[in-house]
Amino acid sequence: MPRHARLDIAGQLYHVIARGIERRKIFAEEEDYLDFLARLKRALDKTGCKCLAWCLMPNHFHLLILRGKHPLAELMRRLMTGYAVAFNIRHKRAGHLFQNRYKAVLCEAEQYLLGLVAYIHLNPLRAKLVRDLKGLERYRWCGHGGLLGTKVDGIIAAECVLEHFGGNIHEALKKYGEFMLDRLKTGQAGEYSGGGLIKSMGGMKSVLTSRRAGEKEAYDERVLGSGNFVESVLKSAGEKIADKNKTREEVMEEVVGITGIGREEIVRPSRKSGPARARAIYCHLCRETAGIRTSDLMRELKMTQSGIARLTARGRDLAGKYENKKI
Repeated sequence: MPRHARLDIAGQLYHVIARGIERRKIFAEEEDYLDFLARLKRALDKTGCKCLAWCLMPNHFHLLILRGKHPLAELMRRLMTGYAVAFNIRHKRAGHLFQNRYKAVLCEAEQYLLGLVAYIHLNPLRAKLVRDLKGLERYRWCGHGGLLGTKVDGIIAAECVLEHFGGNIHEALKKYGEFMLDRLKTGQAGEYSGGGLIKSMGGMKSVLTSRRAGEKEAYDERVLGSGNFVESVLKSAGEKIADKNKTREEVMEEVVGITGIGREEIVRPSRKSGPARARAIYCHLCRETAGIRTSDLMRELKMTQSGIARLTARGRDLAGKYENKKI
């Protein structure tokens, strides 16, 4: 499927993710982390962008960027190209360091900013790199401590986040700490790793309810936000909203993302539980959210009409379980 052009709009909020090629480490030693952060600070200063959250993990990184007058692409070029060259020299290696392009999801700030801050800053805890929030404050490669003022990182624009917790700085810090504790206790870090219809509407159940009611919500895989927000940013970018249902390729991409099962495993006949569940969800979403014909699925999956019907019914139940993290 061809790549979409990036949406790069001044004043918008972006969740940026980049991973090491073949999920290899992009930070192998302390000098790597320090070099990356120094380059990030210079790039932010040069482009006028602001960083509202950040986290460096051994094989990937997350940034929450408020785009300034210079393009996000310029910030990322300054950051990633120079860092990759320096990393290769330091570690006597050659070739690509990062996997494909970085992902930049344009996010509706009013609805998602605080959830994204929590999602990004809780990464080290979820990965068990630290034991608790106190440990997270001390973790050097995350913006949480900088936001609380317990360390100086020179990266995070703390005022852009804390203003959402109250005008008084002491009150704001207290409320931010309580917010993070609540997110940790309830597991409400959320799934903010991408855009598209399912994530923007809060899950597959909401999508199906909307479809059954005859409602159509504008969506774009590059955007995390409401239909109205999607329409406004596409208009700003001079793009038209496609008035069509998803293609099978788009549904497959979504299923691969939410199940972690590869496309080849999904379409290949197999009784293994993981691929079988993913295949059922694929049929369900194709039929009930994208309007794909049964005959097209029969040809693609090499199954009978009754087989597709059974998978679609099973997928309806499984979709809800994935939604609630029960499988």
